[in-house]
Amino acid sequence: MSGISFTAIDFETANSNRGSVCAVGLVKVRDGRIVDKASWLIKPPPGIDHFDPINIEVHGIREDDVMHAADWEMSVEGILQFVCEDQLVAYDAPYDASVMRKATEHLRLDLPAKEFYCAQELARAQLELPKHHLNDVLEALKLPPVHQHEPGTNALACANVVLTIAAMRQLASLAEIWPAPAASIGQRRQGRRVRDEAPDDGREAADTDALGGDDPRGEASDGEAPDAVVTFVRDLSPEAQTAPGPAAQAEPGPAEQEKPRTSSPSPRRETAPETLSETQPETPQIPAAAGPEDRKGVQPAKQSGMKSGIALLAVGLLAAFFLSALTGLAIQSFAAGQVGIGAVELALAVAAAWGVWASITHGWRRIWSAK
Repeated sequence: MSGISFTAIDFETANSNRGSVCAVGLVKVRDGRIVDKASWLIKPPPGIDHFDPINIEVHGIREDDVMHAADWEMSVEGILQFVCEDQLVAYDAPYDASVMRKATEHLRLDLPAKEFYCAQELARAQLELPKHHLNDVLEALKLPPVHQHEPGTNALACANVVLTIAAMRQLASLAEIWPAPAASIGQRRQGRRVRDEAPDDGREAADTDALGGDDPRGEASDGEAPDAVVTFVRDLSPEAQTAPGPAAQAEPGPAEQEKPRTSSPSPRRETAPETLSETQPETPQIPAAAGPEDRKGVQPAKQSGMKSGIALLAVGLLAAFFLSALTGLAIQSFAAGQVGIGAVELALAVAAAWGVWASITHGWRRIWSAK
């Protein structure tokens, strides 16, 4: 299995909207060996960030758990840096591909072209079973079952399923395992880089966003740093790097026992042993989030935004007073037969109404963004 390299991926969502991603698990395979793992919680995109009880029952992740987690814009950058040029493999590839695509589309972010291959499709083709749910396939292959629906555990199980079936059928590459990808997402846009790379000249140095482009939501960030940082939870023990086989996986080894998820919203970091092979790929580092001292410069901007928002609300209330007065005068003028004066007063009332709407909405947005 020297030619088999890919990254297994699994997502969890907060509700029935597939864009409401709340966790991700990643497992990197190089030349038929598991060499790296990562998983972290994700704050779902705004507007689709509520947690349904049925989803909580499945994965156990609640709104409080992701309160300080990385958002999707930061997480998709971390995913792309972990994956690099690997092909993606998911147990239910169409589902996980749609989660990644819909979450990205919800925030109007750029997404590079990625192909997803389906482990469940491979199991259906190679194993004659009445059902092909993940635990059914794991039992048939004598692999450890998945007791909790956790993305890191699911991604590891997905990788083990692919490697075990490849060993059974003596398949040596992804091209032999799958004739074609099950799903494709994203696109490569001309003139837009999709990952951080060394710029060729000064013109490209300005484009440092791994996804490219300005703030897709069209709102200024006011210089505020994110609340969380993507931290890879790694497991690079020698046992985890051994390719799984039908015999070797009959009893779960220590590397395959997934660590229980704690209630802390911040992922834990494990240091890799220094005895790793020199060919071990490096896991990209995500920039650390700004601490309290780094946020001191943000406070004046917040206070300024709060004051300007309150001022706009006050202008809106004043405009509302003029609106009521002008409306009453216009009605009196029309009743007295003074059509010309009534028309002018009515026009001023319409302008006052627009002022009420504009002042209140803009004031509220500034107050909300300053919180």
